[in-house]
Amino acid sequence: MLTANDQDIAFPFLSDHEMTCLAALGKERRFADGETMFSSGDRDYSLFAIRSGEVVILDNSSGGSTEIVTHVANTFTGDVDLLTGRPAIVSAVARGDCQVIEITACKIRRMLGEVPTLSDKLLEAFQARRAQLERSGFLGIRVIGETDSKKTLELREFFYKNKVPHTFYECDSDEGQSLLSEHGVPRDETPVLWCGKNLVEQPTLAKVADCLGISRSIRDELYDALIIGAGPAGLAAAVYGASEGLKTLVVDRMGPGGQAGQSSKIENYMGFPSGLPGAELSNRGYLQALKFGAEFTAPVSVVSLSTDQSGVHCVEFCTGQKVRTRTVLIATGASYRRLPVDGCERFDGAGIYYSATSVEARLCQNATAIVVGGGNSAGQAAMYLSQHAKQVKLMLRGNNLRKSMSDYLATRIEKSPNIELVLNTEIVDVYGDRRLERVETLCRQPESRQEIACAAVFSFVGAKPHTEWLPESVATDDNGFILAGSSVRDHTLWKLDRAPCELETTMPGVFAAGDVRHGTTKRCAFAVGDGALGITCVHQHLGRDS
Repeated sequence: MLTANDQDIAFPFLSDHEMTCLAALGKERRFADGETMFSSGDRDYSLFAIRSGEVVILDNSSGGSTEIVTHVANTFTGDVDLLTGRPAIVSAVARGDCQVIEITACKIRRMLGEVPTLSDKLLEAFQARRAQLERSGFLGIRVIGETDSKKTLELREFFYKNKVPHTFYECDSDEGQSLLSEHGVPRDETPVLWCGKNLVEQPTLAKVADCLGISRSIRDELYDALIIGAGPAGLAAAVYGASEGLKTLVVDRMGPGGQAGQSSKIENYMGFPSGLPGAELSNRGYLQALKFGAEFTAPVSVVSLSTDQSGVHCVEFCTGQKVRTRTVLIATGASYRRLPVDGCERFDGAGIYYSATSVEARLCQNATAIVVGGGNSAGQAAMYLSQHAKQVKLMLRGNNLRKSMSDYLATRIEKSPNIELVLNTEIVDVYGDRRLERVETLCRQPESRQEIACAAVFSFVGAKPHTEWLPESVATDDNGFILAGSSVRDHTLWKLDRAPCELETTMPGVFAAGDVRHGTTKRCAFAVGDGALGITCVHQHLGRDS
């Protein structure tokens, strides 16, 4: 049930002054009764501020046409996709003789920069509207697949990180069977997608990203800063870089958020005493960077990094695209390692997971979930899963929960009625047919073995940095984390007389920030600060070249 305040945020009225500001940036237009103003799937559609008449917003995702909301005089159309540049997911039709001010897509960011009070109102409304749309039963993209399919899980993670509204149907559900039968799709050819009336078979991430407008063509020009990775460090760098006038490009192999985007709730981030979901923090940072003019594209991974004689870096991506940039900030983060158990790889995405979002949590309803690890990510996952699973077992090899976990979180876990803390224990074997069904554990004090039936195991141990693509000219430690700053001053690969800046790697003009950097504290706030510091280093480097 929406409160009056929710409605006021999502659908605010514009003052006469704000309408005048919009009129100065846009153009006056008229639409006849029943005329379409934009349609679902349209790219680069406009924002319309309404002078008279009404605009009806329609949902066509289910094949029919359902009215979502009606905008009246002195209100405006649009949601977050006006910033992301993705195709419209709804349609707009004029009702009555409709007179509007049209702000074209190319002027929207200029408007947000020139009219700050209006900018705040629009950004809050855009986010609130998208949230209401997702709660309204809006189908969006329909995904039909098997819950324990790696391909299905990858698609759903991609949609989750990129805030793509979608509805998932298990193959065995009535809706799933009906859709597969209606379109003659065999079960063994899932997952498949329906975008409106269009069937997408064998949906690779690249194909889906292109269809949804998430992947974008990279302009053939010299960028000031290329940010590789859109976790907290990369997003913070994007916000600071773009807001300070740097021509900034951000690429990521999946989408905004990184590990923080998969966190169910971050409670020790300053300024949010009640905590907030990692996905919400990431989405806010993403929209903030877009507002200032940063460019994003995904899913993209780096193939090579080199530097020419003039000091310009050339980065080639898996798509074959290349970008030239004056500086590079590596913020690729780290992911948790696979459990050190023989044969466990066959259950990756089919009972063994490395994040705990709403996608994975649904698999644990009324069942036992096991979380392995003793850091904050493991603790947050255990708390979140306890809201869905019948029981959560938090498993540690050691005997001290507070060794690497914040005290507030450890205390909460100890008091949670359906979280069992299992110390001095590790998983030594895994069993199941098509998906994980049970595990065998070894307790070392006193030594004993036990088999536990479970719906899923969530691993949060042994962070592994994403640095396998780096050239040999960028030095790393024995575990693959990037050396930077004082760690490279006396390194044999550092050839310059000057000292490197705090985040500079052994390749001048290439910086490292966040979890991928050697010696960092694995906390969200630290990564954000590192990203901001990275832009300071970028400015120092660019200043030397000017």
